[in-house]
Amino acid sequence: MTTENACRDLTALCKAADSGYLLQVVGDGSSAPLAEKALSHWPDWPAFPIEAAHAAGCELIMLGYMLWPDTVTPDSLIGWRAVPDQQAWSAKVGTLAQLQAAGI
Repeated sequence: MTTENACRDLTALCKAADSGYLLQVVGDGSSAPLAEKALSHWPDWPAFPIEAAHAAGCELIMLGYMLWPDTVTPDSLIGWRAVPDQQAWSAKVGTLAQLQAAGI
């Protein structure tokens, strides 16, 4: 895998909503979502079990995005990290074309 030179300007956010979570993909430096999906059938904050992290990754694929494989580290929840001072989890993502171009 050659991901060190790949464009990594997209972040997925899975943040608490009135009911469940809201999954968004945003570009760095922007708050306008490129993709968005309500996940109202999910448990309310602060629950974000391993099953939710896995399901969020599957939802991203259906939206045309994927977590960068090297973001999955022992200190993450399958690539997701809690966002300090927010009721949210985030992960660096790329489009399927970006990941393919990086050799993934």
